[in-house]
Amino acid sequence: MTNQPASTANLPSPQHRPFSVWVVTVLLLLEGLAVLGYALSYALQLGAAGALGMGARIFMLVLIVIAGTWQLLVAHHFFRGRAWTRAAVLFWQVFQIILAIPYFQSGDALMAWAWLVPAAAITVLLFDPRVTAFLGDRPGTQSPAAN
Repeated sequence: MTNQPASTANLPSPQHRPFSVWVVTVLLLLEGLAVLGYALSYALQLGAAGALGMGARIFMLVLIVIAGTWQLLVAHHFFRGRAWTRAAVLFWQVFQIILAIPYFQSGDALMAWAWLVPAAAITVLLFDPRVTAFLGDRPGTQSPAAN
């Protein structure tokens, strides 16, 4: 039994987090902040003329805000060592890779690389044995969150 408060008792100490976990977490946070930044930009353009009606624009704005918030929440829980985050992170990265392909085809290679490079880096690091062990996905290992 420790004298730590319950909120910090489940957090692993920083020396137990592999460097790859730090890199993935930072990239996930940057992705989430980028999505929320886009939501702000989108919100500022709601009044502009477009193909969608106002109801559809507001619905899209809500979806974008939810996606950015979810990404930040997943980053937080990934950093805490929750094993369920692997599926959420992988889904988001595959989604980004799929979205990068049309940018290559439209000639906007800079935007395509901006979507593709972080997604590829996170996907590779997600399957790093140290990350897998940190998340408690290997037999004989225990997730820091389960302690």
